[in-house]
Amino acid sequence: MILVLLVIAGLGFIGWKGWQLQQAMNARIDQLKEGAANVEQVRELTEKTGQLETGVNERRQAMTQTIDGIKTEFTDYKTEVNETLDRVLAELSKEQSADSRDWLHAEAAYLLRLANQRLQLERDVEGAAALLRTADNRLREADNPALVPVRRAIAEELAALQGVPRIDRTGLYLALNAEQEQIAGLPLAQDIEELTADTTIAEAPSGPWQEQLSKIGSELKDLVVVRHHDQALEALITPEQESYLRQSLRLVIEQAQVALLKEEQDLYEASLDKAIKLLEGYYDLDDSGVQAVITSLTELKGESIHPELPDISASQQALASFIEQRFEERNSGQENAGQGGDS
Repeated sequence: MILVLLVIAGLGFIGWKGWQLQQAMNARIDQLKEGAANVEQVRELTEKTGQLETGVNERRQAMTQTIDGIKTEFTDYKTEVNETLDRVLAELSKEQSADSRDWLHAEAAYLLRLANQRLQLERDVEGAAALLRTADNRLREADNPALVPVRRAIAEELAALQGVPRIDRTGLYLALNAEQEQIAGLPLAQDIEELTADTTIAEAPSGPWQEQLSKIGSELKDLVVVRHHDQALEALITPEQESYLRQSLRLVIEQAQVALLKEEQDLYEASLDKAIKLLEGYYDLDDSGVQAVITSLTELKGESIHPELPDISASQQALASFIEQRFEERNSGQENAGQGGDS
């Protein structure tokens, strides 16, 4: 019994071990089946991936070929456009170079004409010099040796303009205005000695203003009557006459100021000379203020307000001749080219 039991126990243990082995084998078989399935999936996936990569590569190659073709066409087009543009720019550059120099010549000629007008009509020395310098800059940009005579004439004209004396018209005008204010408070002479009845300018310059000065002198002539007495008398000028005298002197000073602004030298000197005669004839010469005003007006009378201006037309004429000669040479060259083409 014990042996039978041991045999049965051994068979049971062997059976159990066999069952475990069978289970392990089944599990292994299942794993192998799953692995085979995964391998098949991987194989299929690999095949599909290879096909996809092949398609992508084919598309990439096709796209690369298309892009290369587009690049080639664009490069050819760009090259053609650049060549055409270069030709057009070269032609425009040639035309522009010729036109640019012609424009510089024309602009310089216009500036020189303005400089002459500014000097002759407005007597503006600074403005004329500025225009001459600008014209010289334009000729310098033209860079043509044939323009050297023109530039030499401009340099000489600028030097001549620098020699013209500068007139401080504003200062002179204000000085006359100050003297006019001083005259308003100066005392008149209490005893008027014998005066010449003719107070007009002895040698007045000709012009429409001469009539005004003569008229003032005639009115003053009628205003004051000279009488001889053995005894001293009271003032011979009434308040109304004094007001008229002071007003006349003020107008004479204002006339000198107008002549100053218009650069009329003769009228300026004649007006101040008239003012000095009125002061010497009707104001108290013993008063220091009267003497100071007379001295100041005498000094102002000696100022030159109309300086002689130089002639700056040589450069304008030289440039006009240059432009005319250049035009004739160009027309002659075109005619010769046309005759050569016909032959």
